[in-house]
Parts: sequence; structure tokens; C-alpha cells
Amino acid sequence: MKFIILLTMLFFALSTQAAEKRIYSTDSIGNRQYDKPSYTITDNGRIYETDSIGNKRYGKQSYRIEGNKILPTDSIGNRQYDKPAFDTK
Repeated sequence: MKFIILLTMLFFALSTQAAEKRIYSTDSIGNRQYDKPSYTITDNGRIYETDSIGNKRYGKQSYRIEGNKILPTDSIGNRQYDKPAFDTK
């Protein structure tokens, strides 16, 4: 019984990680730069800065994707109108 519960919890933990995509900083050759921050895009369109271990840095600038725009947000998701937004093409 404990084994089934453990497998169920593991399945749900892995399925939540699969919904997130990571963007890494690379150099001109394509090597991943571990000393520079990476970003995590969640399934609801939020973009968070991530440290080298994979922890989201909620205290840093975050963004939200709406349509073809990337909007700056604070740590709880409110749009920051005093910072520039970006367009994607």
C-alpha cells in the first residue's frame, strides 16, 4: 500500500515539473552558462528567474506572457506599468 502511494506521489510530482520549460543562457558556441541566471516558463504564462539549482527566485523581476507581449510583473503577478513591455514576433 505504501508503495502505491509513493508511486502516485512521484507521478504527480513529475507531472507538475513537465509543465514547466527552462530557458538557459548560452555563449556564442552554444554551451550553457551555469553562472548566469536561467528562466522558467510555467504553464500559465509566468516567467521566473531561476538559480543554477532550479529554485525560482520570486524576489527578482518576473514576467507574464499575454498574446504576443511579455509584460513585467511583481512577485504576486500584478503588472508593473513603470517598466517596459516586450513584443514577440
